[in-house]
Amino acid sequence: MNNKIAIILYLSLLIRLYHISFPVGGWHEWRQADTAAIAKNFYESGSSILYPQVDWRGTTPGYVESEFQIYPYSVSLLYNVFGMHDYFGRLVSVLFSLFSVYGLYLLVRKIISENTALWASFIYTMLPLNIYFSRVFMPESTMLMCSIYGIYFFLKWTEENYFRYLMLSTAFITLAALVKLPALYLGLPLAFLVFKKYRWKMFIKWEIILMVSVVFSCVAAWYYHAHSLSEITGLSFNIWNAGNDKWGMTDLLIKPKFYNDIFLRNLGERHLTYAGFVLFIWGLFIKRQNRYEMLFDFYVIAFLIFIFIAPQAHLEQDYYQLPFNIPASVFIAKVFSKYLNFPSLKPVSGQKKPALIIVLSALLLIPVLSFVRYYRFMEYEDINSPLYKLTADARTMIPEDSLVISVSDNNPVNLYLSRRKGWVLCTPQINAENLSRLKHEGAKFVMGEKKYFKDNLEKFVFLRNACSDILDLNEYFIFRL
Repeated sequence: MNNKIAIILYLSLLIRLYHISFPVGGWHEWRQADTAAIAKNFYESGSSILYPQVDWRGTTPGYVESEFQIYPYSVSLLYNVFGMHDYFGRLVSVLFSLFSVYGLYLLVRKIISENTALWASFIYTMLPLNIYFSRVFMPESTMLMCSIYGIYFFLKWTEENYFRYLMLSTAFITLAALVKLPALYLGLPLAFLVFKKYRWKMFIKWEIILMVSVVFSCVAAWYYHAHSLSEITGLSFNIWNAGNDKWGMTDLLIKPKFYNDIFLRNLGERHLTYAGFVLFIWGLFIKRQNRYEMLFDFYVIAFLIFIFIAPQAHLEQDYYQLPFNIPASVFIAKVFSKYLNFPSLKPVSGQKKPALIIVLSALLLIPVLSFVRYYRFMEYEDINSPLYKLTADARTMIPEDSLVISVSDNNPVNLYLSRRKGWVLCTPQINAENLSRLKHEGAKFVMGEKKYFKDNLEKFVFLRNACSDILDLNEYFIFRL
């Protein structure tokens, strides 16, 4: 490893260690809480990786239809050695993100140049949502790392024809698709690579047939098993809920607001920063130097197809666009590499001054705008928020084996942080029928933040009258059924 990429990795690590010991919470805390709860339940129950469990289980065993949970299972192994602490989940994410940065460097260096590879790694390190989501309790870093190395080893196989590279690529691509099913879109850039080498013979190459068979067999086997878990407990993350949640809501594609929210708000402002987004567009028009460079074009195309297949998912969750930052960083890097040498920042000879001024301005703006966006996300990580006060009181006042109703916006974070299990209800679901039913099933307590009753004060009055007070403060409450 040369000193330049080592410096980038060290910088990447330093940035991501901020707030590393912060408990689960903040931006997308519901997703973090579900992932952390699965890791906690692996640790506490000693169950197999084949049986992930959530806290919003009610009286069921908690088995849930979900993606393959290798990330929380890996965290639970650390719990077995060092004890349960949320920062182990964050540290595993950070570690995988560092491998991603280095993998991107290897891939771009192999296809384009050393200078472009260093710029791509640096940009990828600095993008605001890359920073944020690579240090939270979520599996995104795992999927991104597997995606990058899956492509890198596949490229190595097409060039050197060593079977071990194909097997490594197969393993990484399979893991990427198991961790996040949409990662199957990686098939398009992989198909480009193999087509460049074998043309139409690719369809009869036994190695390709083997790889495709292994990937789809493993993915199909896991999701068949995962669905069987939901039939036992009725619990699911709604992976296959087409036309209602993530997939297939094609009516969104005819609305201008959809394109504004996805391409300008999410990709342009949140992910790349506006300065980076301009350079990304610029980089698309820089001439490709070799036959493999179009790999990153096909990566972008594959991701755009994913957006159009799952438009609602991309509207609701900005972390769904994280894979886009991989090829986007390369196109941004191509602009920097054309005009500047890394890391001296000396202009490449023969470059025009106006273009150089724009590039230097973007180099200043990208870190600044990244910091502004990152700071906004970090404002959600406030240890003095009512969430942490509520769950601290719940751990003290509610017996460990008591089942709890948590009132929120379908957010399981209260259950996770209070180390209790039970149900999650939205405010409109608070009624006599549901309370009576859940009390009959074993619910003993109700807790929540009062902000969820802001537009339904009559619901809170009903709840308070139906229960006996344990704690009723300005911002949160704990009641006994």
